[in-house]
Amino acid sequence: MILLDVRDYLKAAGSLAVRDVSLHFNISQHEAASMLQHWVKKGYARKLPSGSLCQGGCRSCDPNTIDLYEWTKGH
Repeated sequence: MILLDVRDYLKAAGSLAVRDVSLHFNISQHEAASMLQHWVKKGYARKLPSGSLCQGGCRSCDPNTIDLYEWTKGH
């Protein structure tokens, strides 16, 4: 099931942008955000505040335009 695959992908990465999930699984950003929100509602992940940087911190994107999620349980 893709929901579990998204969970595993986020757990392995620690944190991800919605668009990274979308590209990795070849799904829309809306679908990716919905799946990430599922894990937020379950208490396993959280949406990072606007302006947070990706793990790599490359700054090639405006941090205010990226929705980032972080896995919070089972690290």
